[in-house]
Amino acid sequence: MATTITELPIDADREREIAEARAELLRRAEAHGVKPITSLEDLAGDPEMTADFDVDEFLRQVREDRDRPSTRGME
Repeated sequence: MATTITELPIDADREREIAEARAELLRRAEAHGVKPITSLEDLAGDPEMTADFDVDEFLRQVREDRDRPSTRGME
């Protein structure tokens, strides 16, 4: 019977690097005026800019583009 290890040992240096990277990211975001998302309404966008946005048309265009044969060759 095989044993699977699901948790890796805690690496204090790696944990510290991750914490420092997150702190730096938050500092940079704050410096640029970026705020965290706290609700789905934060993702809604400006109603005046999105009033005429047709989601179905957008999805149709994405599907068309996805189904279009690629002009790039395999290298």
